[in-house]
Amino acid sequence: MSKDSHFSGQPVYSQVLKLLDKDKILQISRKTQGSEAYVKHFDGYKHLVVMLFGVLKHFDSLRELEIGMKAEAHKLCHLGLDYIVRRSTLAEANIRRPQEFFANVYSYLLEKYAKFLADSRPPRAQTSMISQTKRLRTHRRK
Repeated sequence: MSKDSHFSGQPVYSQVLKLLDKDKILQISRKTQGSEAYVKHFDGYKHLVVMLFGVLKHFDSLRELEIGMKAEAHKLCHLGLDYIVRRSTLAEANIRRPQEFFANVYSYLLEKYAKFLADSRPPRAQTSMISQTKRLRTHRRK
């Protein structure tokens, strides 16, 4: 029996980012009303990458997130970021980008990877959960 070495030796954050489809997330961002309004460089995918960085590093504030990104500045190009995102840019993006964008990304990822998730609920409950997130997504669009 051999182990899968596809993710061997890679940081957890890099593994998480490999599961994200950048083009699909940008498409979701463009479809979500108001998500790309007043945006020059900090698109939905970059916003998601920065927020995931903060979650995985257990940061509690935008100040901590900015300092953490400055500390990892030499690795940002590997994440697809060309520059260090300032606290003010992140604060404005958090205000302006609607939560529906993140809900739509979550729904997309849940649909794509639901079969890989460990869950104690019966299969019928899982499909009902996916259909509920679809209904929520369409309800929010109206």
